[in-house]
Amino acid sequence: MIVITLSLDSMLAPVKIHGNLKAMAWGVNEIFTEFDRVVLLTQDIDNFTNPSTGIEHVPCAFSRSKLMRRILSTFTYLRWIYFYLYSFFWMLKHRKKISLLVSINVDSPAVLFSIVFGFPYVVYYHYDTAYQVRHVNRSFLIGALLLVIERIAFRRASSVWITSPSLMAKVKKLGAKRTQIIPNWIDIKDIEKIQVSKKKSDRFRILFVGRLHPVKQVDLLIRAFYHLHKKNPSTDMYILGDGGERQNLLTLTSDLALSDNIHFLGFANQRTVFEMMKQSDVIVLPSKMEGNPRVLIEAMMNTVPIVATNVPGIRDMIQHMKTGYLIDHQQPEELAYAIDYMLKNKKDSANMAERAYAYAQQNFSKENVSQKIRDELGLLLRRTGKNDNAF
Repeated sequence: MIVITLSLDSMLAPVKIHGNLKAMAWGVNEIFTEFDRVVLLTQDIDNFTNPSTGIEHVPCAFSRSKLMRRILSTFTYLRWIYFYLYSFFWMLKHRKKISLLVSINVDSPAVLFSIVFGFPYVVYYHYDTAYQVRHVNRSFLIGALLLVIERIAFRRASSVWITSPSLMAKVKKLGAKRTQIIPNWIDIKDIEKIQVSKKKSDRFRILFVGRLHPVKQVDLLIRAFYHLHKKNPSTDMYILGDGGERQNLLTLTSDLALSDNIHFLGFANQRTVFEMMKQSDVIVLPSKMEGNPRVLIEAMMNTVPIVATNVPGIRDMIQHMKTGYLIDHQQPEELAYAIDYMLKNKKDSANMAERAYAYAQQNFSKENVSQKIRDELGLLLRRTGKNDNAF
């Protein structure tokens, strides 16, 4: 049995609501179904097991008591404690059947309980969480604690999977003995089957897709759009996603008198995202930091021109003026200039999008990445002496 545990702040419920549950098993659900049994532990209150995903979901914040369910859904930290306790007793009960634990990032029960029970485990490290907590969220104490957990987790792990070269130096510095780059992936078939009509107007469409969090710097994008819109009023911007910064961003949009031109559309399912991408002139990702942003892979696969910040994670994927436009100084004027360049120089931006598509097909296709994961899992299971029906 392979057990996957998501990080503390990860739940399936929002994905279920927005119609993308099948893709939620962090992008490899169809790969893991080749193995004897795969169980996904999360801090959800409801059970989202679906036979079509091939993965059994264990909601570790589940309670038969309606009152307790209401309390757990309201108080995040209490739900985390419940998550750990439930996970512990579940693993205690099934410990003889578990072949391997896979921890998505380090803030999940897998790391601690692999030490308690002696399970071999993998850390699939998508994102420098400790850095964000310390330098973006400004929670220095929690960030320091996460750094300690990372150091312990990486040193003891059978393998650390990382999504981009930028994360390699960090995990090795913290003591990881075996590392493997395994990026996010996209199934090109999901994109090819979506057909959309061409835009019905001559207005330019700028798109942002992602969570509304300070690390994404959507406020920078809105200020850049202000400069761009003054020069070219025939532009609109669409923001897909939600988060804690939504109200602040709405206020900023109103203060800049852009409410008629910036459209906040909230969360959307994958099909809607792809349809919006196909009808957009450029997609912008102005983040302070990234891991291996899936939204850029999706943009590449949809041949949408890309403008983004020149930061770790993004520059691993995008080459300036070859597969996209990267800005070095995170200033509204520079971002506005970059977007304007891509809108006005259609031939250049189209050529960049085509080269990005070819790069994505080679590096982020489902077939290539899934084979890499299968090989890694097979090797790990053989090394640890654990058997699985797939081998």
